[in-house]
Amino acid sequence: MLSPGRARLRDGVGALVVAVLVLVGGWGDWAQLLLGLGLTAIAYAAARRAPVWTLAAGAGANLAIPMGATELPAWPVVLSVLAALVAGRRMSRTVPAAAVFGLVALAGLGLAAGLGDLWAWFDVLVPLMVFAVLPWWAGQYARQRAALVEAGWQRAEHLERERRLVAEEARLRERARIARDMHDSLGHDLSLIAMRAGALELDPRLSEDHRTAAAEVRIAAADATDRLREIIGVLGGGTAGPEPAPTEPHVPDLADLVRRTRESGMAVSLSGTAVDDLPAMGRLSAYRIVQEALTNAAKHAPGAAVTVDVRRDDDLVTVTVRNGPGGPAAVEPGGRGLAGLRERARLAGGTLRAEPRDGGFEVIAELPVRGGPPLPEPLPPARESARRSVRRTLWGGVAVQLAAFAVIGVIVLGLRLHEVTTSIVDAGDYRSFQLGQPRADLELPAHEVDGRPDVPEPPIPAGAECEYYRVSNDLFGGPIDVYRLCFRDGRLVGKDLVPGRVQ
Repeated sequence: MLSPGRARLRDGVGALVVAVLVLVGGWGDWAQLLLGLGLTAIAYAAARRAPVWTLAAGAGANLAIPMGATELPAWPVVLSVLAALVAGRRMSRTVPAAAVFGLVALAGLGLAAGLGDLWAWFDVLVPLMVFAVLPWWAGQYARQRAALVEAGWQRAEHLERERRLVAEEARLRERARIARDMHDSLGHDLSLIAMRAGALELDPRLSEDHRTAAAEVRIAAADATDRLREIIGVLGGGTAGPEPAPTEPHVPDLADLVRRTRESGMAVSLSGTAVDDLPAMGRLSAYRIVQEALTNAAKHAPGAAVTVDVRRDDDLVTVTVRNGPGGPAAVEPGGRGLAGLRERARLAGGTLRAEPRDGGFEVIAELPVRGGPPLPEPLPPARESARRSVRRTLWGGVAVQLAAFAVIGVIVLGLRLHEVTTSIVDAGDYRSFQLGQPRADLELPAHEVDGRPDVPEPPIPAGAECEYYRVSNDLFGGPIDVYRLCFRDGRLVGKDLVPGRVQ
């Protein structure tokens, strides 16, 4: 796994190499080469702090294609592809990208209207889809894949920590077992020594000195037994206190927790129903879940607004803690807090879900009102969830591309049909047109043919302006025949049939 610095260096070198290769292949002149390289470098440098603006610059570069800014539009293509790709790797939300693409499409429509050529809009839309939207989705997919790899490493580290904890727990259990064995065997032997020394102490056949020595042995054995019991207690982890543990735990107030958190500087609000009449363990579970969720929000989304909502029906209490997007996380996520919350909810007979939502994070705990037996411990779904997220990103990008091309196809077909049906001159009307006739007396369609013939035309009369109209309503044919009508001073001075192909 590459470090962030090496990843940035790799991206930068790759972007520079691709830019130079493509621009040199169709750079036109030095000014265009420097312009393309400069804009690409600026867009890449701004991607980390302002990916939306980088995407806007790349997508907007496609507006230069119908304007004829270059003979071969290399630098808009390079800028668009690289900027969209890098921005896609940096952006976590789709809405800003959709807004950028929509604004560029609208700008392309305005540009086409200004150029007087509606088909120029598609010279923007198609490159926008191919050179901006598609690379952006590729960047999103790469970001998801990188996140999946990072999650895999974090999962491996988490499993390693768990393995060490399990090993330590096994050592502690073994130490406790050894301690119990020592207490059972050695304590039994010491007790026998003390008992036999007591018998010798009372034996009348022994002298006073021997009975005194036996008493000392009995006392020493009893003291050794007491010290052994103390040592075994330490090794076994047992504790003893002069006061019994309370049977009902003390539960702090949930509203007081939210109030104290708000006073510490977090924008947090509490809504919903009270849980004061719940059993103590249910109230304690709800309190700890909210407390840990607020702690996570403070650590991983500083400055974010947090809402705490508690809802209750006859059988279930639902606790929802949701935070919006915040500043950079102060610490790396460890996963232990959420794991503890899930375990607490499970032991209370409930469930807990924690997942990203709308750029922030959401924790939802469902706890039974009257408590219940612990639920079976679920298997961690993190890896499969991450894989589903990557697949959704990939197939979502494909679906969006296909849908966009379908929409463009429908629009093109509609415009084509409109252009065909509103630019036809009937053959009989054409034959009736007389040179010198005023234009106002001619029955002409509302629109001309979009574009001009690609074949040599007859000479245009001096000082005349010509208009072009369709001969037939052939929608999907190749080059079409058109009628050319030339006017000067409002009168018809030329009429010609221009064939679609060279005769």
